[in-house]
Amino acid sequence: MKIPDNDELAEAVLSGEIAWPLDPARPYDAPRICPLCGRRMVVKISPMSWEAACSRHGLLRSEWVER
Repeated sequence: MKIPDNDELAEAVLSGEIAWPLDPARPYDAPRICPLCGRRMVVKISPMSWEAACSRHGLLRSEWVER
């Protein structure tokens, strides 16, 4: 999958437009569904972080949303 240069997803989450975490009961889980368009996301999980990519809205990384 080609990840677009678009950063709409990251902007929406980091600006607070989309409440984070998506599921308050599981705050450390990577998102599997894009909250903007409802498409399945490609998720890569490593021992220290995760990365989720939507084919339309770009990339979101766990280190960007950590508080």
